[in-house]
Amino acid sequence: MDRKKVCEKSSAKKKMMSIELKREIIEKHEQGVRVQELQSQQHTEVMQEIGFEESEEEVISTSEIKEILGMWERVSQFVEKKHPEKVTTGRASDLFNDTCLTHFRNILRGRKKQTSLDMFSSKRPTSESEKNVAKEAKTSENI
Repeated sequence: MDRKKVCEKSSAKKKMMSIELKREIIEKHEQGVRVQELQSQQHTEVMQEIGFEESEEEVISTSEIKEILGMWERVSQFVEKKHPEKVTTGRASDLFNDTCLTHFRNILRGRKKQTSLDMFSSKRPTSESEKNVAKEAKTSENI
């Protein structure tokens, strides 16, 4: 009988330890969820702060953007060729490219479109006869 009681006590202790262990795991999980929520909230706040700073951005010249994009191409090609961890560096490179440089590429595209529109809308007559026709049209409007 003593042996049976010892086994029962041992079994009861194991069950209690198991229950306590489960409680600890649940508490740690809940704490982890809270940490994740706080991190998410902090990330949101930081992104909002960054968003407010973006409205105050200074004008960047087209040549500066082209220069930086060219440097990035050189760096990414160098890393791609020389770094031993191709997959990891490729992902990091793509992430940086997508996150940071797309903004500047979009600025360049916008400026290119604007330049094209400006050139289209500011075309001037080239020949003498076209200039005379344009002058006559202006003078007839003034009358």
